[in-house]
Amino acid sequence: MAGRISKQTIDALADCDIVSVVNDYTRMEKKGGSWWGCCPFHHEKTASFHIEEGKNLYYCFGCHAGGDIVKFYMEMEKVSYVDSIVALAKRFNIEVVYENGSYIPEQKDNTKELYIDLYNRTASMFHYLLTQTPQGKPALEYITGRGLTMETIQKFKLGFSPDDRRWLKNFLISKNFSPEFLSKSGLFSTKFPDITIFAGRLMFPIFDKNGEAVALGGRLLKGEGPKYINSPEMPHYKKRETLYAYNFAKKAIRERKEVILCEGYMDAIAYHQCGIDYAVAPLGTAFTEGQLKMLAPFVNTVLLSFDSDGAGQAATYKAIILCRSLDLSVKIIQLKGGKDPAEIMINFGADTLTKVVEGAILDNDFLLSKLLEKYPKKTPEDKVKAALEFFPYVDSLSSDIQKDSTLEQFAQAFNTKLEAVKRDFVNREQARSRLEQKKTVNGAPVIQEIKLNAELRTILAVISNLEQFNLLHEQLTVNDFEDPLARQLFIILEECFRDQEFSISGILNHCAEEEVQRMITRVIASREFEENNLQYVQESIRLIKRNSLERQRDRLMLKIRDFKIVTPDDQNTLTKFLSEKMEIDKKLQE
Repeated sequence: MAGRISKQTIDALADCDIVSVVNDYTRMEKKGGSWWGCCPFHHEKTASFHIEEGKNLYYCFGCHAGGDIVKFYMEMEKVSYVDSIVALAKRFNIEVVYENGSYIPEQKDNTKELYIDLYNRTASMFHYLLTQTPQGKPALEYITGRGLTMETIQKFKLGFSPDDRRWLKNFLISKNFSPEFLSKSGLFSTKFPDITIFAGRLMFPIFDKNGEAVALGGRLLKGEGPKYINSPEMPHYKKRETLYAYNFAKKAIRERKEVILCEGYMDAIAYHQCGIDYAVAPLGTAFTEGQLKMLAPFVNTVLLSFDSDGAGQAATYKAIILCRSLDLSVKIIQLKGGKDPAEIMINFGADTLTKVVEGAILDNDFLLSKLLEKYPKKTPEDKVKAALEFFPYVDSLSSDIQKDSTLEQFAQAFNTKLEAVKRDFVNREQARSRLEQKKTVNGAPVIQEIKLNAELRTILAVISNLEQFNLLHEQLTVNDFEDPLARQLFIILEECFRDQEFSISGILNHCAEEEVQRMITRVIASREFEENNLQYVQESIRLIKRNSLERQRDRLMLKIRDFKIVTPDDQNTLTKFLSEKMEIDKKLQE
């Protein structure tokens, strides 16, 4: 049976710096006695995610997410309560103590960690073969011929996989990896488990955000076959949620508040070598919403650097729409003087590539220029086709001013009356609005906030200042509360006090409903009950007590009115009722 983590450990975590943890996911800035940032749970440009200094609680005034440090880590990393505590305790060097003495947790599945270890070892071995052995020399000459320095090769841990397809399996078995384990590693063919999918290739380790190798990409150097082969998805590696070079770029991305999104490994590496260290790349797939959500909390602008061929232009358009749907500004880097960043770096140097980046144009100017190339005659039919291609971009803009301005640009570019363009666009907007409204009626999730009454506000005032609990506890009982949620919270306060878990974190952990947790963290974050807290609680207690007494009196009046005397004992019962009513009347007059 699993041991219960002690209150000592939980209390120690409750005092840890939540801001340092949140900063791993979104940029927080201190304003007065509070920290503010853009919410990591939903995209926004105006910071509404709030941490009150000294409270160690987060709350978003936009999406209403809220809780303590453990809840935050659980939600961001999608792990259990216990795993969250263990991970945070490790981070803050806190011993995890279990009740009733020491406890060894049940052995959990560590398959992910074992495969990450395998990929780290394999990447290091390939890097050694590239940089230190004769068989890697041709690959090393190729990559240095592409303009990469040894410093860059070492930074990105580039490697070489031998031509012999059976060599890798034999090597890893000699290092005590089992054939069964290797067969599920993604390094070998599913049909021919002794043969690696990587052979005779330049190798690019793919790192997660913490710098751990989680996958590999291999570029063909000679012979026939696909130009690039990438690791398949694994439990520890999801292509749609990973970005190449993000581990190297994340610091610069946060500082600059912008990111360059380019096409592949070599593009990202070339940018970094030229000192443009905020570039990342997708991994053999189209740029995804999951990848963008990794970046969105930290950036205001996305610069797109895709190829100028048909596939590259299609990828650029999709990325523009995706970025704009999350209210991010977009610029397009137009690669002139070379087909990719590496070629510009080789032919003209880092300064030229830097100037190319600095000359990036706004996405609407880019799209209009492409439409004018595609529909140069500007016939009525061309104008209609261009508008139909342009309107989805306008749809993705969040501001009405942006939409009006962009439609005006289109009208000027295609020599069309603005009123006609707006009319056609509005018709599409109305149809879209009706569809969205229908989705809402059909049950799209809408967060409903709990309406606060006097009883709930009293409980929340006490939670905001737990020193007032003794006052509440001494003067009221659970039966004094009429509101079911207020009764529930009063019981939770009593339980936390009795179990010595009397803290905001303890109270939140006892609340099963997300809506209740959000309500508590929202009110605390708003600091609504900070001023005159004691006076407010005292007055509220008197009001609740009076209301409770009036309800008791009303119930007694009904009993007295309907009471019938049948036996001698009934007279005694009636006398008791009358005595209780008189006592209540006396209290109400005080």
